[in-house]
Amino acid sequence: MKQSDSFISFMPRVRRFVLNKTQNTDVANDVVQETMLRTFRCAPSDPLQSPLAYMLTVAKSVLSDHWRVEKKHQVDQELNESQAHHTDIEFEYLNSEKVRIIAQLLEGMPPLRRKVFEMRRIEGKSREEIAQELDLSVEAVKKHINRAMVEVTLCAENHGWEF
Repeated sequence: MKQSDSFISFMPRVRRFVLNKTQNTDVANDVVQETMLRTFRCAPSDPLQSPLAYMLTVAKSVLSDHWRVEKKHQVDQELNESQAHHTDIEFEYLNSEKVRIIAQLLEGMPPLRRKVFEMRRIEGKSREEIAQELDLSVEAVKKHINRAMVEVTLCAENHGWEF
């Protein structure tokens, strides 16, 4: 019997050993496959007295490698989740600050300009609707919107915001 045949005959026992350690069929299959590859690739040319012991040693090495990689992936994933959570909190804070600053800016605008801007940008009304409702010309509405937008844009630039 060739040495490679003895390795193949011990595969079920190696698989049981690995499955007992991992409790996961997919991982066990992967580890056994890698064990067989390493065994055939690295086995000594002289016949082994205990091929099963050799294969179990190789399987332990493969398992160790698997767990090391798995731990690294787990740590990386936890770090990514932590960074994403931190980014979400930071994003929410920055947005609330932007809203607060824009609200202050709107409070400082002349009442008619603020009203026109809010009707257009917040309520979504057309220039014509605003002009009718406030008894203004469409050109006056455009001027109020433009001046308000200039103030908002300058405020954004002063705070380093990008649109």
